[in-house]
Amino acid sequence: MTPPSEKKFLFIHIMKTGGTSFADIIGENFTADERYPDACIEPDAGIFRHIEAYLFAPGLVADVNAQHGKLRMVRGHIPYAVRSLLHDSYVAMTLLRDPVERTLSYLKHCRRYHTEHQNLELEAIYEDTWFNASFIHNYQTKLFSMSPEEALAEDRLLAGAPELPPRREIGDGTNLPAEIEAYRQAGGHGRISLECFAASTGVIQVDDKRLSIAKENLSAVEVVGVTEHYDRFLNQLTEKYGWQIARIPHRHAGDGEVVSAEFQKRIALDNAYDMALYAHAKSLAG
Repeated sequence: MTPPSEKKFLFIHIMKTGGTSFADIIGENFTADERYPDACIEPDAGIFRHIEAYLFAPGLVADVNAQHGKLRMVRGHIPYAVRSLLHDSYVAMTLLRDPVERTLSYLKHCRRYHTEHQNLELEAIYEDTWFNASFIHNYQTKLFSMSPEEALAEDRLLAGAPELPPRREIGDGTNLPAEIEAYRQAGGHGRISLECFAASTGVIQVDDKRLSIAKENLSAVEVVGVTEHYDRFLNQLTEKYGWQIARIPHRHAGDGEVVSAEFQKRIALDNAYDMALYAHAKSLAG
């Protein structure tokens, strides 16, 4: 049994909420030609194309709409507003995570994968202005309060070195301008890789109005879950929509690094809007 064919699903994948492991379950319920980004990526595509497909909202919208209803499962690191830009109707689903836990997980991810953050303390990575503004500071509220126009924007957060050209001029990333390539080689690999594609969350200032919009949009999501009750999220899919889930996949766990109570308190205070949205998510998740 597979999910009823008349239903199409959209997974708003918030970074570091456990959604990567969810890919295994998606693969068990939908064939490759039914799901995005798999159906739209060429077999010989490089990593640049894979990142673009999952993070670059304008490209995702164009790719999905060009399939003319063939896709039954769409997922990506995209704002909720993308839902209104897709031609077909989708059952939306998402996972939110405690903002402190999500931030710590993201900081560890930065240290593991970004050359500019290797060997740094988590507190030092937290001070990185571009990464904090783009992927940490009230990030979950930003994703659920962005307008369609903001979701499609290619605005840059910071001026100055390096000045990146518009995404449409970057191509497949193999011929970056000399200044950009030099910056990347000098240790800016993480920022260059992400700034080419990610939604312009950094240019948004979250306020009470944004939080209200985010709560309203989250309430419109049919399947809301929180990371610490991942099993409840999956149960909604089996009970409401007929998904087949034989086992709960392993979620990437932290390394047990000790983090001071003071730093955790600071993260919570800095991300007060995300804390409020997370409380709303828990009320919706049950």
